[in-house]
Amino acid sequence: MRACVCAYVCLLAQSVDDGSGDVDVGEFVRVCEAVGVAVSTDEAHALFRRFGFDTVLPYERFAHQLLNQPARQLAEDMPVRKGAFIAGQNANFHGKILYRPCRKPVYTPSDWDPALAQRSAELPDARLVLEFVYGYQGKDNTAQNLFYTSENKVLYYTAGVGVVYQRSPVHHQYFFLGHDDDISALALCPAAVDLDGRQYPAKTLVATGQVTSVDHGPYICVWDSRTGSQPDGPPSASEVARIEFDKEASGFCALAFGPSGTRLAAVATDTYHTVYVYDWRKRRELFSGRGNMGDPPQVYGLEWNPYELTHQMPSGFLQFGKKHIKLWSGGDAGTSWSSKPLSFGRLPMQNVTSAQWLPPRASGGEQLIVAGTDDGQLYVFKGLAAVKAIAAHRPGPKQIMSDGHPAHNGVRGLRAAKGGSVLLSGGADGTVLQWDTSDGSIQEARFAGRAVQLKSPFGPGDRNVPAVRALDYSTDLDRIVVGTSNCDVCEVSDTTEETLMDGHAGDVWHCAFHPTKPNVFATVSDSGHVHLWDSAIRQMTHCAALGFKPRAVAFSEGALGAGGGCHVAVGGAKGHLKILDEGQNLRPIHEAKDSREGIADVKYSPGNRMLAAATYDTVIDLYSVERGYQRVSRCTGHSSTVRGVDWSSDASIVRSYSADYEQLFWNARTGKQITLPQRDVDFHTFTSVLGFHVMGVWPAEADGTDVNTVDRSRSRQLLVTADDFGMVKLFNYPCVVDDAPHRAYRGHSSHVMCVRFSCDDSIVCSTGGHDWAVFQFRLVHLDKAPPPPAEPATVWGPLDDSGRTFGYTKTPAKVGGLSPSAGTSLPPPSPPGGSLPSPPMSQSPVVHAAGYEPADVSPHVQPQLHGGFSPAPTAYVQGGMPPGDMPMAGPMQPGCGAPGVMGSPLQGMAHQGMMQQGISMPQHGMSPQHGMSPQQASYGAPGAMGMPPEAQQPHAFSGSGALYARGMAAGGGGSQQPLQQQGSWAAGGPPVNASVDSYHGYDTASEMGASQTLEQNPAPLRMNPDQSPGGF
Repeated sequence: MRACVCAYVCLLAQSVDDGSGDVDVGEFVRVCEAVGVAVSTDEAHALFRRFGFDTVLPYERFAHQLLNQPARQLAEDMPVRKGAFIAGQNANFHGKILYRPCRKPVYTPSDWDPALAQRSAELPDARLVLEFVYGYQGKDNTAQNLFYTSENKVLYYTAGVGVVYQRSPVHHQYFFLGHDDDISALALCPAAVDLDGRQYPAKTLVATGQVTSVDHGPYICVWDSRTGSQPDGPPSASEVARIEFDKEASGFCALAFGPSGTRLAAVATDTYHTVYVYDWRKRRELFSGRGNMGDPPQVYGLEWNPYELTHQMPSGFLQFGKKHIKLWSGGDAGTSWSSKPLSFGRLPMQNVTSAQWLPPRASGGEQLIVAGTDDGQLYVFKGLAAVKAIAAHRPGPKQIMSDGHPAHNGVRGLRAAKGGSVLLSGGADGTVLQWDTSDGSIQEARFAGRAVQLKSPFGPGDRNVPAVRALDYSTDLDRIVVGTSNCDVCEVSDTTEETLMDGHAGDVWHCAFHPTKPNVFATVSDSGHVHLWDSAIRQMTHCAALGFKPRAVAFSEGALGAGGGCHVAVGGAKGHLKILDEGQNLRPIHEAKDSREGIADVKYSPGNRMLAAATYDTVIDLYSVERGYQRVSRCTGHSSTVRGVDWSSDASIVRSYSADYEQLFWNARTGKQITLPQRDVDFHTFTSVLGFHVMGVWPAEADGTDVNTVDRSRSRQLLVTADDFGMVKLFNYPCVVDDAPHRAYRGHSSHVMCVRFSCDDSIVCSTGGHDWAVFQFRLVHLDKAPPPPAEPATVWGPLDDSGRTFGYTKTPAKVGGLSPSAGTSLPPPSPPGGSLPSPPMSQSPVVHAAGYEPADVSPHVQPQLHGGFSPAPTAYVQGGMPPGDMPMAGPMQPGCGAPGVMGSPLQGMAHQGMMQQGISMPQHGMSPQHGMSPQQASYGAPGAMGMPPEAQQPHAFSGSGALYARGMAAGGGGSQQPLQQQGSWAAGGPPVNASVDSYHGYDTASEMGASQTLEQNPAPLRMNPDQSPGGF
């Protein structure tokens, strides 16, 4: 279109050209009129000079500039600003903005409203409440991390959140949010404990230990599993104790409570795997010693002897791990502990992945120890040596352990049940066995119940059966809860198996909400599956294998499939693109591979005509949905990985941003780059981390990679971000203030890779990447907080109790037990030589307040010059002081202008609160405030009191904030009166635009009556502060 206009302009210019190839000013004006553009002669001259010409302009060159360099011309003409707007400063800027980390400038929209910057500088009037966490830490845990509580709720942790799950039909979770980094160990107190006079039943107190963070060392929290963190309370509301450690401790790989519940053992993940024993109620360390040398984790878990109290067995606990098992024994005081390694004897030395004490035998009190190994066997220890091995489970596939070496998972779950008469074992083969240990021994093939085989959540065709990572038994329910390597939590019995909570079996990269069903969303993970979830019932509804590791997922903007469902597009880590039909249970309908490196993001256009795929190949591929997902164009121009794309609302423009902080725009029809600033383009979605509307999401210390993604709410009022610090943040939208205020939510322990609003903004979901977890938040709107109370006004008053020193202050000192702000002030001393006689007062003054007519004022008593009140009527503004409530700041002094008296400057007179030079007094019933004096002398005007509005003009004064108006009364002569301090004074009323207690003499609204705000006088002139006396 622009090319056509330029060609038409050239043709018109040629029609008036005399052969020189130029047009003069007059010809140019006529050509512009022919195309409907009104250009004046002066504007034409300015345009000629803009291109470097004076009287004539080569029109072909002008057309070339207009056609090929519009962005450059626009950029040269625009003002430039560096950095986002600053909170509290003027945001009335229209032009180009350069800010880090965006490499290219951004532009304010043409209709930019600066008031939106003020909203950006405020906390959003909404918050997020964590509603459900999909996932369980079954990936890196080595110790037992799954328990039944006393209320038969399921206790575990995910990422940085302690989770208490209430079983169906409630299907609800509540959380402990007192940690600010990854939780790495968990223990449940087996006994009732009294703490500070409060009794905690057995199996209610929980200990969770976290890794060290940037700001502080690791710590252990002991908290009550019956309450959890409340939405309106602090994150650690249920915390009853906290034990903090130095950063050298690094974190914890195992925790265990003693049988009495008063002692807590912990193993740190430092190089020595230091073993600590604490009296946690007193936060007192009883013992610390070296556990095992090597890179962590060398220690996999701890297990106290549960029969210490019931069978009077010696106090002790087991430490087991990489090719070792130790017995720690302690004295009665619990402050002296020593360790003895248990020998493998003739058996092969292996990693010990679990351990359990058997009940003491009746004869002699002998006690056996059973240990699970990584090849699936159970080693039986008698005394300090292994005596036999029992084949129990298959070793399962080798996996890379958290310390980097490959190993079998072996027997991770080993728990005593039914008072010790049954030993439960869970292995990497997905089998749970129930061993008969009623006589204090374990025999091969002697079971107390049938074996339970776990099923794969991906169907019977899946050969990767989930491995057991932890288990526990409930006597009340007669059920076994199992945590698996797929991060699922299941509950099994002899006859049933029920999945309580579904998780992911790989890093979770992306999520997307259904365009019309606010409760439906999809996630993709490195397990090679796409999951569909229902946030209303908090369960996975569909799962489909993809055949590749996915990285991005998107729903179509409406129904496309044969079954009336949406299409689901999934982009893979190696460049695969697969289209699934939601209405046909995720049946694949198309597959392509046009990228060699991988796909980072996919988006359908509004109207579902196109699909855009952002790739690691630095290009964006555009596919036509109507043509069966045929690739129709490729957008080339980025120099780094394209991280995300957005479509304009009319589907004509694609916005993309790359890993090198560059934002580009593309023509969706041709795939060509658009170089003009797209400042006024409305985008259907906003997931780009770069742009004018999201300048404020970057923290001051951000390096450009910290914010991974953003999403704008459908209401366009809120913005949510996900970053590398495990944070989900909620901002107001647009977010244009530098380091804008926000509400931040912890919980994820890894980089948060994606966060999205539901189609009705009721739900926000985030994916945690390496923590394998999905967090579901509920958006709660808040009542707007009342404005903060106004700060006390600055008044002129005493600075000390003696009443000698005066100045501007927000808290005047009390003189003689009374504060001037309470309506009392000390009168200044009488002038030397005694008081002067009072001049006669006018009995019937006429007052004109600024902006008011005489009808707007009412009669009132008038103060005399030397204190007291005169019955002569004066005037006050309606709604101002009621009769009898106009206090005097002190008697008038010589040199003050008074009605009917010509004032004269008084030199050398010093009074309390008064300046030495002449003082100008308010003429309408107001005595001067302490210190209210211009530098120059004032002269009273003879005649009637007051001045008509047209005679009032501002007069220069000092920086004290008092304004003086000059006018002529009936009898002639100049008169000055203060009109403003913290506002403006007029006609004896309260200060303009000032509160009733903002100046000396009026202290409270009750004393002054209803407040009255007068119109502001004309803009005053300001004197140089250096000309003001006494620091005014």
